[in-house]
Amino acid sequence: MAKSGKTIQKVDTVVNADSVEWCPYHDNQHILLCGTYKLQESQSSLLEAESEPPSPAQVDKDVENVSRDPEVQVRVGGVTVYSLNFEGNTPELRETSSAALCGILDIKWLNEEVEDKALFGLVDAEGYFQLLQLDQESKRPSSITKEQLSDSSLGLSLGWSPACSGGTSRVAASDSAGCLTVFDVDSKVNTISSWQAHGYEAWITAFHKTDKNILYSGGDDCRLKRWDLRDTTQPTFTSRRHQMGVCSIQSHPFKDYIFATGSYDEELIIWDDRQLKKPLSYAALGGGVWRIKWDPFQGDFILTATMYNGTHIIDCTDLGQTPLPVVAKYDDHNLAYGADWCRLSENGTQRPARTQNDDQCEDIEKDKAPDDDTYLISTCSFYDHALHLWEWQNS
Repeated sequence: MAKSGKTIQKVDTVVNADSVEWCPYHDNQHILLCGTYKLQESQSSLLEAESEPPSPAQVDKDVENVSRDPEVQVRVGGVTVYSLNFEGNTPELRETSSAALCGILDIKWLNEEVEDKALFGLVDAEGYFQLLQLDQESKRPSSITKEQLSDSSLGLSLGWSPACSGGTSRVAASDSAGCLTVFDVDSKVNTISSWQAHGYEAWITAFHKTDKNILYSGGDDCRLKRWDLRDTTQPTFTSRRHQMGVCSIQSHPFKDYIFATGSYDEELIIWDDRQLKKPLSYAALGGGVWRIKWDPFQGDFILTATMYNGTHIIDCTDLGQTPLPVVAKYDDHNLAYGADWCRLSENGTQRPARTQNDDQCEDIEKDKAPDDDTYLISTCSFYDHALHLWEWQNS
């Protein structure tokens, strides 16, 4: 039976919250980014929105209406930076800074730190990929560059190339026109490829665990596709296993060929890149699986933002088990869009984690490592503009 997560803190983000990302870099693992987005069509619609609850189709409507008169539509939002404080009896998120941008739909930190710089990317509702840097002293984000995606589109997701792939970093972005765009990120950002990948919205894209030439994408056409960036004229594989739009993909943090996908059809599916004709396993979660996050410690669990059914934690220690068991659920959400694992324990020390090269744990403050299996997690809720900090005890 799935256990319930325990609330530690609930923060009002004022604007609808749709993405959360904990910093993976050693000195900044107490830093959390929260992205927000809201469509304002007119003053009259704003007044109406204040008096009536939004319909379930509102977010999809925002995407469908992207080509309408830009003078009528105004998309607001931005990035808020929080710091996790451990001075009291319980951890507490405190806002340190914010950047007012247009609506943000996805945020991702680079997979590895570059020259001690805390860099992250985002895609926005004006159809741009932006690269930003977090100042180490003030914890304020500043823009480095801004690159347009396909015409008349919203940026929907982005994914960074694997840290172990060598050379310059790559970032892929997907948009509402069904296109994928891939950039090389070095001293400057260069577009290396852009193509029509899906017939409808390309909800999600993510790289292979170790190969920066292999890219996955999912679209509203119910297709999961695998691409080789050396030739994007055709996908190397297409799956119709999902019955509705594919909206989340993430590669396993330690296993080279394993990745997971989620869909509006309410299923989480586990795949092996070497045997794509048949999935390894699945879990039915009772809500659209908008975001997937493997745990960064052992890769034994998946955290999901499950839209109208809260958030879930799925046990993936045995990938041959079908269906995969749901071990935790956290319900206090009105459309869950963002979710991520904090790399710190409840006493502020870094949790031990596997290395990329073997099955051993890194020697990370083991004398101070938590005695129990209590994990700190952040998720966000769209319609009630809430950022949650909660804990799960894996007993």
